[in-house]
Amino acid sequence: AVVSTQSTGGNEKPINQITEYYARDSSLAADDDIAELTFLLNEEKMFLKHHLQDERIISSTHEYLKPVQSEDKGQVQITLDMVSSFQVERQAKSPKLIHIYNTIVNLMGREEGCVETVRASEQEVRDILEGRMQEELTTELSVSIYDTARNDTAKKRREE
Repeated sequence: AVVSTQSTGGNEKPINQITEYYARDSSLAADDDIAELTFLLNEEKMFLKHHLQDERIISSTHEYLKPVQSEDKGQVQITLDMVSSFQVERQAKSPKLIHIYNTIVNLMGREEGCVETVRASEQEVRDILEGRMQEELTTELSVSIYDTARNDTAKKRREE
């Protein structure tokens, strides 16, 4: 996954975009197999790009607008104008509203999972950096017993 962030100077940076890339699954049709999934968090959009079909130079794409959740029940309202699609096959049927609803709900769940994964990764990096800083601060060098110039006990014995 590719993450695009913009620094605000705080501890957590806002996530503007998350892009996931997937390998081709030959058991699925190319129009059902996702190649690239992009979440534009600031713009409240989700882009789906499918894999290329055999002997095609362009792939099917879908753009979904995130719906606004109602405050009272947590329900989302989906309309057909929230989806913009390009199908390579002219004979392909346009998806029904229930299929669009299920897809958007699924993508919203994936988006939440991606954001949580990115935040967990950021925390892991912060923990590693903090551990390294502690190691750097508590570093103690040991002086070899054969280094008589810097070893105080060897110096004392030599002087005696």
